[in-house]
Amino acid sequence: MLNIGLPEILILFVIVGIPVLIVVLIVRALRPSRTPPAGPGVLAPGWFVDPTGRHAHRYWDGARWSDHVADDGVHAQDPL
Repeated sequence: MLNIGLPEILILFVIVGIPVLIVVLIVRALRPSRTPPAGPGVLAPGWFVDPTGRHAHRYWDGARWSDHVADDGVHAQDPL
């Protein structure tokens, strides 16, 4: 039977857990954001997470946020 105590578990965490955590944080930092920058013309038009938080998605027209929103595939309009 394998006898593993607290010191061995801590050593295992340090050896495996911390490097995995570092890799995950690096990958998340390098992943492109789906929220467009504030400046106009920086990102192509498309559906993005609603920056107001009122809906699941809001349409970015390439220059500004539009009134077009979507929740669970249902489209509507909600003026900013």
